[in-house]
Amino acid sequence: MIKNLILSSLILLTSFNVISQDSIPKGYFRSPLGIPLFLAGNFGELRSNHFHGGLDMKTQGKEGFNIYAAADGFVSRIKVSPWGYGKTIYIDHPNGTTTVYAHLQRYKGEIAKYVKEHQYKNESWEFDWYPADSLMPVKKGQIIALSGNTGGSGGPHLHFEIRETESEHPINPLLVGFDIKDNIKPTIKSIIVKPLNDTSYVNNSNKAQRFLAVGINGTYKLKYGTTISAYGEIGVGIETIDKLNGVSNRNGIYSIELSQNSEIIYKSEMKKFSFDQDRALNSLIDYEMFLAKKIRYQKSYIEPNNHLPIYTQHKNNGVIHIGISDKNNFTYNVKDSYGNLSIISFPISGNLNRKLIKPTAKINFDTTFSFQDSNYYETQNVTVSIPKDALYKDLPFHFSTADTLTGAITPTYFIHNEYTPLHKAINVSIKVGRLSEYERSKATIVHFDRRKRYYSKGGTWRNNSITTKSKKFGGFAVMLDTVPPKITPTNMFANKNMSGNSTITVKIADNLSGIKSFRGTIDGKWVMMEYEAKKAKIFHTFDNLPKGKHNFELTLTDGVGNESFVSIPFTR
Repeated sequence: MIKNLILSSLILLTSFNVISQDSIPKGYFRSPLGIPLFLAGNFGELRSNHFHGGLDMKTQGKEGFNIYAAADGFVSRIKVSPWGYGKTIYIDHPNGTTTVYAHLQRYKGEIAKYVKEHQYKNESWEFDWYPADSLMPVKKGQIIALSGNTGGSGGPHLHFEIRETESEHPINPLLVGFDIKDNIKPTIKSIIVKPLNDTSYVNNSNKAQRFLAVGINGTYKLKYGTTISAYGEIGVGIETIDKLNGVSNRNGIYSIELSQNSEIIYKSEMKKFSFDQDRALNSLIDYEMFLAKKIRYQKSYIEPNNHLPIYTQHKNNGVIHIGISDKNNFTYNVKDSYGNLSIISFPISGNLNRKLIKPTAKINFDTTFSFQDSNYYETQNVTVSIPKDALYKDLPFHFSTADTLTGAITPTYFIHNEYTPLHKAINVSIKVGRLSEYERSKATIVHFDRRKRYYSKGGTWRNNSITTKSKKFGGFAVMLDTVPPKITPTNMFANKNMSGNSTITVKIADNLSGIKSFRGTIDGKWVMMEYEAKKAKIFHTFDNLPKGKHNFELTLTDGVGNESFVSIPFTR
């Protein structure tokens, strides 16, 4: 008996470890929608600071379509948030996978009942719940929710994922047999060739050079008259997108392969990735080019601390050495998930004319940080702590101080610059002059971007310094937030008869530290209020409220504890 149990456990463990698209039979998953499938976004598409982990399925610009369980299983997690995925369901399946259904409008059936009970029991609309395996079993094709637009969604759609249950790694749903039409070859827009050190050049420049592509039906070449010469260590990148039948959306690429003189020196495939490494997308792309020009070049060379699992083949991490008089021919093969192929070939000759090289301004760096170690930098008023593996490569680090901006109580301290991506959060501590206890309670560190926009990062005090975490370099200062958040009822006023309204709706706003919490009551009893962050509104949907006179109260608290309160009598 024990022997059989051990054998069964080993078989189960092995099945978790080998889950892949190839091991999932076609037809195991049905479509989570009952309408034809058209995509607004595909798996692995490049997004801000992350890869897209699933498929964005269009819902004809509307909410309220039935969402079906893609296979038998049980509800393993339910999350409700004003951000990110909004209202979400996770279902575990016997084959070792989990499906995810996000941006839902509302839950249906037994799931809706359990969700409401959980929210009222904990007096919180927002929650993250892992129910018992036996509580909510589901069958393939069972209606579990209605499609919506909640969380960070930019329009009505269903975000659908397939993950390995054990590792939680998302895998590419386009490889498991959904009925999605695509016979369109990827589009290649341009390539970039970049010197990788101070002694390397492209067309006699030490700066990256962009070259436009032209072509049709999968066959591309560089724009007429383009020549590329280089010297030293260089890296190549490509600007490419994919499109699917019936939609105009720009989607991500499945496979990119770069050959030098017919030898593969780089290849990536978007079969699956790890959320732990998700942020390394900023190392895959030319991050500075993206921030400056909003162009995403996928680099075909790998930085030392980039551990994305998408790299399947490379030589010398894709770094290319070009010598004087070298002759090289390079070819990109770019494929989508359905095997549609586009190709571009281009020569790079070895050449350097030092007379044509324009001198570049030298930047004085304070120190060099190693990506392999933790790093620490300290001035009289600022300390910066960078954990091990936060950098993708060694960093010549620069620090500077600027004038105090309006509303700040410290100068602005520029910790390197935001064109260098971070994989992990750094700690930033700023020493502040003498403050009262009240002022300390209202202080927050703010991060300034290159456009001088600022965002509150919060902070905790130790002695005379306030500390916060940040996943970006850039400008930092300390501000005080003494202004309470603002509450503006939009469909009610004192003593209004609300019998013709299905909801109580209020607009909310905060000037700096952001909304932290809210609590609504009717006649002194907690009521569920939903928060739509992107619309800056909170609303309560009436549910079995008896006729008569009532009183609605709402307390709103910001990130440093400033509170606002409204009390509005009404009839129903």
